Amino acid sequence: MPSTRLSALAAGAATLLALSVPAPAARADTGCDLALAAAERAERSYDAMKADLLRGIADGGHPDIPQERALRRAEAERDATASAAQRACRP
Repeated sequence: MPSTRLSALAAGAATLLALSVPAPAARADTGCDLALAAAERAERSYDAMKADLLRGIADGGHPDIPQERALRRAEAERDATASAAQRACRP
């Protein structure tokens, strides 16, 4: 996996960790909570998809084009939901 993808993964994980810190009461509104939940779901989905893909590669397989596209879509969804959560949870 290219280092740029790993860097993006690390940046996304760091963003989610920063967003998952307990929020002050002023930020703990429903919009923020919903955005954080969506970001966490997207992160878990991406992580699961990537883990499956890497397991297949470790077992000697090779990802096909639809699998690679699905992983890229999941990565984009993860990044978009993390950004939306960051905007929604601003004080």
